[in-house]
Amino acid sequence: MKKKFPNLITERLLINQPIETDIEDIVTILNDKTYSNNTTNIPYPYTSNNAVFWINLAQNNFEQQLGFIFAIRLRKTGKIIGAISLHTDLKFNKAELGYWLSKAYWNKGLATEAAKAVITFGFHDLKLKRIFATHFDFNIASGKVMSNAGMHKEGLLECYTKKDGIYQNHVLYAIINNDL
Repeated sequence: MKKKFPNLITERLLINQPIETDIEDIVTILNDKTYSNNTTNIPYPYTSNNAVFWINLAQNNFEQQLGFIFAIRLRKTGKIIGAISLHTDLKFNKAELGYWLSKAYWNKGLATEAAKAVITFGFHDLKLKRIFATHFDFNIASGKVMSNAGMHKEGLLECYTKKDGIYQNHVLYAIINNDL
């Protein structure tokens, strides 16, 4: 029997599998250079081919037990407004959290709401011991999301990645599942 992609429901959000009908909205949102500037892996300009690749990656990661790439949707309408991922490392019983959210929904607590739901899923359903995330040191708002989701700042990873020829520092946050 084929496993079904998880569906998480919060007060305001549906967090589930991205699908082909999301492509136009994904491209519209991510064709703002802010997303490329603030992440290691979102290209600019962002094309329909990028969105198709990402949707296929979500399915492949799920099937190969490499993690979960979720769409973040408004619960009332089902419209995609962002994404959140949990890339698992089952050998070490941990996962990396990542997310992006449409600018139209910034500063409303929605990224935190999604992060809390995915952390709960990781701890309760997947029985992970540790979930961690990083953000570029200049992206303070992302650190606030991590902190508000219950993660704790562990330190600074200097020159952790090189993007567009510039070395980037990352701030590391994590949360531990103390029930294991």
